[in-house]
Amino acid sequence: MARTVAAILSSIIAKLPVGWALGLRGGVLDAVLSGGAERIAEVEQSAEAMMVEVDPRSAVNFLADFERVLGPDPCGRDIDATTIEQRQLLAHQRWTSLGGQSIPYFIAVAAKLGVAITIDEFWPSVAGGLRCGQRLQPFGCQFDWRVNIPGLTTVITFRTGTSGAGERLGTFQISNIECELRRLKPAHSQVVFSYGAA
Repeated sequence: MARTVAAILSSIIAKLPVGWALGLRGGVLDAVLSGGAERIAEVEQSAEAMMVEVDPRSAVNFLADFERVLGPDPCGRDIDATTIEQRQLLAHQRWTSLGGQSIPYFIAVAAKLGVAITIDEFWPSVAGGLRCGQRLQPFGCQFDWRVNIPGLTTVITFRTGTSGAGERLGTFQISNIECELRRLKPAHSQVVFSYGAA
């Protein structure tokens, strides 16, 4: 929390050398120090306001800088991202992406984009390991995996403090995680998407 001008002024005065020449309050010296205390208070308030801007999820003034540093999105999602909230989600997902090839990693990537998914893996059938009623799975299916997306669309609603003036109060967006997951998947695997499944 930024300090007040009075608190900064009293801190500056406390640092002055002791003695009768600098010990009098309310004179020219206090007026000069008060001007400096006002500038320090402005700097502290600006620094505190910038703390919100260091995270892409809450950045508004520096969001364009995050996007400039990240460059164009390989999937072209930055062209479709029109609301501030969509741009923030995309920038955060790209800024914090570390990489990985596990199921929790892909679920986390989708969650950062605002979509809750589940993933199914398949394993080939082995004699002696099957039970009655189980499906036969061919060899090679261990390289296939299915991403279950709850719905075809994502509902985006206007939120005060996050959305900007001129944005729609509500809209539907077709899920854009397919390109991202296909781009990040292991090269030897095949990903399939199932919409409407949980």
